[in-house]
Amino acid sequence: MPSTVRPLTVAAALVLAAAAVAVVLPRHQPVPGTPTAYCTDLRLLFATDEDMRATAERLRGDPRVREVRDQRTKADNHRLLTGASDAAGTALTPASLRVVEALGVDPADLAGQLRDEHRVNLSDACRDTGDTDESGDAGG
Repeated sequence: MPSTVRPLTVAAALVLAAAAVAVVLPRHQPVPGTPTAYCTDLRLLFATDEDMRATAERLRGDPRVREVRDQRTKADNHRLLTGASDAAGTALTPASLRVVEALGVDPADLAGQLRDEHRVNLSDACRDTGDTDESGDAGG
């Protein structure tokens, strides 16, 4: 083979290989739901650590919930808030967990549904400062 034909043959083979890879590899698969900014902090508060743990397990199977995070016992929260670990203060402090809503689930709707069974705190960092929540208080 002449010396000029060999580099052209190699280049053509590389182009064909690249084209074959582009055809064979799967394309990016779309994720169902509407992507939203990660703005909300939905926390559930509990009188006992056992209630918090049981609810966390139940919510992990809930299709409205993408993730259960930041499970904190009463003692964990008291230490986090005060830096102390006294029994009297721990008894007054709730256990908590954070719920991350599934794609396409409105966090305010989910909070409203969870309020039927739990103490719920919802904050939305992306909410316009002119918005208000259901009670008429300024958002925040």
